[in-house]
Amino acid sequence: MAAEDAVALFPGVTPQMADPDYWAAVQELKEEGSAVKLRASSFTIDDLNQKILQTPGCAMNDLTKAAETFDADKLMTGLAGSWESDRAYFRNSGAIYDINGNVADENFYNVILANMINPAMTGTMHVIYGICTERTDLRTCPTTQILTDDPADVDFDYFQSSLLRVNEPVIVKTISTDGQWYLVDSTACSGWVRASDIALCRTKSEWEDAWKIPADQVLVVTGGKIYLEKSNHNVDISGRLLTMGTVLRIAKSWEYTGKVTNRSPIQNYAVWMPLRDKNGYYSKKVVLISQHSAVSVGYLPLTSQNVLRVAFSMLGDAYGWGAMLDSADCSSYIRDIYKCFGLELPRNTTWQEAMPVVKCEMGKLPQNAEGDAVKAALLDTLPPGAVLYFPGHTMMYLGKVDGNYYVISSVSSVADPETGKYLRVRSVVVNTLGMKRMSGKTWMNCLDMALIPYEGAAVQ
Repeated sequence: MAAEDAVALFPGVTPQMADPDYWAAVQELKEEGSAVKLRASSFTIDDLNQKILQTPGCAMNDLTKAAETFDADKLMTGLAGSWESDRAYFRNSGAIYDINGNVADENFYNVILANMINPAMTGTMHVIYGICTERTDLRTCPTTQILTDDPADVDFDYFQSSLLRVNEPVIVKTISTDGQWYLVDSTACSGWVRASDIALCRTKSEWEDAWKIPADQVLVVTGGKIYLEKSNHNVDISGRLLTMGTVLRIAKSWEYTGKVTNRSPIQNYAVWMPLRDKNGYYSKKVVLISQHSAVSVGYLPLTSQNVLRVAFSMLGDAYGWGAMLDSADCSSYIRDIYKCFGLELPRNTTWQEAMPVVKCEMGKLPQNAEGDAVKAALLDTLPPGAVLYFPGHTMMYLGKVDGNYYVISSVSSVADPETGKYLRVRSVVVNTLGMKRMSGKTWMNCLDMALIPYEGAAVQ
């Protein structure tokens, strides 16, 4: 058996289609030079980031302009009300289970609520600035418990919301009653995060210096996962996980001398790594990332070829609901890819669809052959890297081959192409838009939006 034959593929997908350069070549057949053409400059991306940040429908947080104080009593009331709404939703959803397979009862919910509403948080309080020191989960409530609709599926969790990358900035609003969790705002989402994964900054300037990195000192992780080397001398950074889109500051040669983390820096990138000291405050040290790692000095030039190469670096990686288990769901997968180019996308599909960018609206087209023909004509105008949507899913457009339209995405489930029954995929995969959902509709039938995330919409 040839190596490529040992990998399972969806119908219509060939082994050659696992190569991003295959899709770049498909694009080149449409227009010579288009795969390597610069699609957006750094100035265009910076401008678009500001516009996305200011668009209410994108639900982004402009952390640098956040108020420095807040009404803690109002915040606690809001948290309690939101939790009651969540609890009512779970009550009406049938049997819901915890991580041990037990049905979640009222005591289960009350324990979480008591940890969420800290009686010490009252009156006018000051926010605290923080830096994420570990790739970590952003949760809807302060607990490590999970809530799943299937006791046999503890890789799904209603409490999981999003992720924070190493060196990502946050604003801390409150702390849980047990002192183990912070409620934070990040740029793209808000939620609860383990306090042990956040380093508190003493000043706003210290906080900004950690993540506002000059262009000539940016090092961005462009592969799915890389790890710092194991070390007995530096247990604080030994084996640290860095995921796609993580941005660190390259250390100047004069900022360190001799050995770095007990090694010579030869054939390595020397970068500043955020740390949390024994009192929970921010510190940093120079660490090494090996030269062969999937990283880029500076954000990658935004070309179709580069977008494809980044996207395919995660082919076959596990899907993670809300980016749980150090993985990516469909929208965080797209976010992580474009972060490698300096573009900051909103967290979920609805918020991404609200971006002020070039769009093809498809939602009002009929879900039949006639509607599919119109959608196909629109897809023919799009470059690889365009983002497609239907309710509940986001995918990246690759191109057209032999009349079939292809996408890559982090997929939870589909209708099995052979049996039509539920198929738990939970991987980053390539498939055609002829793939069916459990409704029997194809992905092409269900498309309701296509957009180019790096092209700002024309001013009306």
